[in-house]
Amino acid sequence: MDEALKKLKKMSDSYKKLSKKLKLFNLLNKAKEEYDKYDYDSARATLLESLSQFPNNAEILRGLGCVEQFDNNFDKAVNYFHKSLKFSDKKEVDYTLLGMAYYLQEEYENAMKYFNMAIEINDNYTPAYEGRNQAMLEEHLKIIDLQEALEKCFNPTESSD
Repeated sequence: MDEALKKLKKMSDSYKKLSKKLKLFNLLNKAKEEYDKYDYDSARATLLESLSQFPNNAEILRGLGCVEQFDNNFDKAVNYFHKSLKFSDKKEVDYTLLGMAYYLQEEYENAMKYFNMAIEINDNYTPAYEGRNQAMLEEHLKIIDLQEALEKCFNPTESSD
């Protein structure tokens, strides 16, 4: 009887784990559907509900970061992406999302730093290369604009009257 009870307990534990995973899957799926429909408030609410039940889940934290980034709450987004890093097995994704958050704030040096960190982890992760290249281009254009402005300031063209 003792052996049968152990098997029953093991089956019960397996069922509980499966049930918990299924619940997480359903919540994440619901949040993704809301996000895809541009219903960011609902997606945020679903993700916060998920986070209360699964506080160490990188996907939930990433999702919250994306929602906050869409709403231009970059500090919150960056905070969620950093939290996600603690629990993530896909750190290149988190670093790329951090890079994008800084890119959208026109902080190109920080953006390149995080894109490079993603590339160091996974040198086949195309989104990190694309983000870094875009950030490098924007930084280069910013420098050219600054040089042109300085040139106009220090070498104004003579206007004819």
